[in-house]
Amino acid sequence: MVCPDCLSGHVRTETPTGNVAKIHGRDTYIASPAAGVKPKGLIVIISDLFGWEFVNTRLLADQYAAKGDFLVYLPDFMSGPAVPVWITDVLPKVMSSATLGDWVWKPWYASQIMFYVFPWIFTNRWSVSWPIVRSFFEAVRSHEGSSLSIGAAGFCWGGKHAIFLTHVDSVTFADADGGKKPLVDAIFIAHPSVVTYPDDVEKVAKPASMAIGDQDMSVTMAQVGLTQKVWAEKRDVMETEVVVYPGANHGFSNRVDHFNENLLKQARDAEDQAISWFAKHLKR
Repeated sequence: MVCPDCLSGHVRTETPTGNVAKIHGRDTYIASPAAGVKPKGLIVIISDLFGWEFVNTRLLADQYAAKGDFLVYLPDFMSGPAVPVWITDVLPKVMSSATLGDWVWKPWYASQIMFYVFPWIFTNRWSVSWPIVRSFFEAVRSHEGSSLSIGAAGFCWGGKHAIFLTHVDSVTFADADGGKKPLVDAIFIAHPSVVTYPDDVEKVAKPASMAIGDQDMSVTMAQVGLTQKVWAEKRDVMETEVVVYPGANHGFSNRVDHFNENLLKQARDAEDQAISWFAKHLKR
């Protein structure tokens, strides 16, 4: 479920500009368009394992709001605490074997990771996390969804949840008139993890966009090709896209090294991909 790249990356130092409130019973970071600008739609971000307080993901929410004029929610979907961000500093020490000191300290650093990551895996297993995510989107569809289209953006751990939100055979919302509506109108996923191919992607029933690196440790290029094939067969009834970023690894869209110009460009391209996708498929 967790690959080394799930726990690695760079932490940004800028300060997010949104605010925090309780939304449908869950702590939520909220990013809004500029004052006086009506939102084009509502995007709910389902984070990676670093959770709703991770500064990188909050800054990404700010960008969706500022550049796309979307209202953006980043809720706390975790059961218990998220994986602490300082693990991104510890992982390289576990992976390093350059000196004798590296080997001596390796067990200590590895034990730190296991102490925090293994409990997180258990407390946020699919049978626990999916009902939490689904119930939040049901509340959003019932309230905000009366006036705004709804999109889901899922990263790593959140990617599978975003995919399942489009599965029309299991996820619909019954409105006051007895009709059924999907919980989301479009999704964007970046480097998803724990997705079952082809079963999960075959059932996607709303416009879907994927950003994936060809060096992703969680998704093989064979699985990417299978997704492209399955989604291409759906284009008569809905729009889909899979954008492959050469040289990018798992986590590239929100944990990139901002001092590496090539990688930074890919992260920004993925950001623009998401904004363009939602601008096209979310309507007031």
